[in-house]
Amino acid sequence: MKILNKIWGIGLLALLLIAAAPHISKAQDEYISEQDFYDELAPYGTWVSDPQYGDVWIPDVAEDFRPYQTQGHWVLTEYGNTWVSEYPWGWATFHYGRWRYDDFYGWEWIPGYEWAPAWVSWRHGGGYYGWAPLIPGMSIGLSVGSNYRVPDSYWAFAPEAYINRPNIYNYYVPHTRVGSIIRNTTTVNYTYSSGGRQYIAGPRAVDIARYTHQRPRVYAINNAARPGAMNVQNNTVSIFRPAVRRNGDARPQRVVDANAYKQQNPNQGIARRGPGGAPGFNHDNAAKLANVARSANGNNNVVRVNNRPDNDQQGRRPDQQGNRQPNQQGQANRPNQSQPAQTPPTQTQPGQQPVFNRGGGRNGNDNRPATTPPNNDLQQKQQQLNDEQRTLREQRRQQYQREQQLQSVGQTQQAPAINGQTPQQQQQGAIRGQRRQLQWQQEQQQRAQQTQQIQQQAQREQQRQAAQQVQQQHGQAQQQADQQQRAQRAQQQQAQQAAQQQQAAQQAQQQRAQQQAQQQQRQQQQQQPQRQQRRPPEPPVKPVN
Repeated sequence: MKILNKIWGIGLLALLLIAAAPHISKAQDEYISEQDFYDELAPYGTWVSDPQYGDVWIPDVAEDFRPYQTQGHWVLTEYGNTWVSEYPWGWATFHYGRWRYDDFYGWEWIPGYEWAPAWVSWRHGGGYYGWAPLIPGMSIGLSVGSNYRVPDSYWAFAPEAYINRPNIYNYYVPHTRVGSIIRNTTTVNYTYSSGGRQYIAGPRAVDIARYTHQRPRVYAINNAARPGAMNVQNNTVSIFRPAVRRNGDARPQRVVDANAYKQQNPNQGIARRGPGGAPGFNHDNAAKLANVARSANGNNNVVRVNNRPDNDQQGRRPDQQGNRQPNQQGQANRPNQSQPAQTPPTQTQPGQQPVFNRGGGRNGNDNRPATTPPNNDLQQKQQQLNDEQRTLREQRRQQYQREQQLQSVGQTQQAPAINGQTPQQQQQGAIRGQRRQLQWQQEQQQRAQQTQQIQQQAQREQQRQAAQQVQQQHGQAQQQADQQQRAQRAQQQQAQQAAQQQQAAQQAQQQRAQQQAQQQQRQQQQQQPQRQQRRPPEPPVKPVN
């Protein structure tokens, strides 16, 4: 009997596992809403209400941050060149929406609905590949045209042979040379179409193979189950890339009014220009903005606190929802499917990604009513769950902020524990922090050495070009001098020949004159005896008596 019960229990457990497996796989393929962007990115930055673009996100990053350049690299997938970011929030900001650089707030991310391997424009020429973030509102069709222009400060260039290197950041061209390189490049207009959508593919595999002298690896994209840093393993790239459903009630929990904060802090801009106008970040001012956004004093003229309904199931990821809604017929609701997520139609150009305009729009007014959940036991439990989730997100944000501070100031001590860690765990965390710090310092040294090598190479190239120009100028001067000498010798020879000809003519004339004189003299001599013979004889002289 015990054996039968054991067999029955094992069979029942197997049936439960089989029944649960499809449910888990489907959860990875369901949709998210704008609210997930607001909630997932809040621990890593600040939401600001822009008068033109609505709610935009400003990351809490190092001062050298630039989208599609720092903490990431390019890999070739079936969609084309795909940006693999090391940031835990890179799954959203580099594959949905657009980036722009504001003169006060620095780099801002504007959310979007459509997934792509990367929202960038490509250029090629002179031995370099270059890419730059697409500006808001720019469609794919216009971005691959020859008339598309973005500021020079948006562009990054690297030698074409290193385009798929994981450490491509070591080969970036200094920003002071970007302008001259752009003028010698043309637009890369290759696109990839799948499931009725068009993607900017960037350099082709055949071109990369020609420049790198080896066949590039083409990775397959695997759909990750939850947000986080991307993972490249074997021949796959794991990316969280769900379809996005529009939600009219989605908004950040805390958002800063862009104009009001700028008026109160005119000298605390996050934007900072580097050498040659390179866009940079002021980390201290960004931290001040984040502290103001997370301060206890909300609902003032600078910070607005949105009391969202906590029972809104559309405001959370599918794995956070209590009632899951699987896709019809078991199809994955992914960007690469031929059946896109059913969303309300928008008036945008083909290939143009619609962007969110929440929390202000152009007039800065939020007319959405704040609803209050019913006060019952179920809602209270849901409220407690949401509070715990917000606390966990805040802890993650604090931990991430401490790690960023350790990297920026070069400290080696580990931040205090936040979840009741044991001293051994704290010591292990400190060791990991020291390893990350050492790795960061080594990367900085490598970047500095690479930059120095590039600068030295550029100086040598300039010296070589200058020496070559001097040699060319010297050769041209020598050639001109030789030409002048040859011309003078030719003139002298012509003058000598003319003098010789003139002298010869004079001698010939003198000879002719002498010959004529001699001939006349001979004629005179011949005529004189004849005259003497013809003269009559004189009569005799008579004598005089």
